[in-house]
Amino acid sequence: MDDFSEKIAKKFRSQFPQWAEYCEEGDHEGTVIFEVKIPFPNGKGDAFLELDTFNDEVTVYFDSYHAHFDDFGENDAYDGALVLVQKITSNEYVIVSYWRGSQWCGSELVAAINLPTGNEEYPYANLVKICSWLGNYDNEIHCEPRG
Repeated sequence: MDDFSEKIAKKFRSQFPQWAEYCEEGDHEGTVIFEVKIPFPNGKGDAFLELDTFNDEVTVYFDSYHAHFDDFGENDAYDGALVLVQKITSNEYVIVSYWRGSQWCGSELVAAINLPTGNEEYPYANLVKICSWLGNYDNEIHCEPRG
């Protein structure tokens, strides 16, 4: 692994020793990266919270949402990724994704206290899916598309 990936791996293992078994070196486009795949605690068989370090970025994936973090300017890639991981695993935030049939329209991170009730953010969508770490907020909302 390169220095960036080593730095992120060390910080992640230190911060989350309980997830050490999910940490590994991986190959992405011929580059050795640090990657983590943590299974949802709610029993969704193939669902994971994922993190990797490809291309000097930390990318966090959860359901149909992902975000990139780098060390550009005053930013610290790990700190940004850590905040997102903590928001998701606190179960105080959820991922809301918008669909029109099988076509993905968009996703966003939303505080659980602000759960949507329809497709106001993406009027084109006819389905709103809510995914939470513990599963207690998971929901599918069918709605009339506009546009």
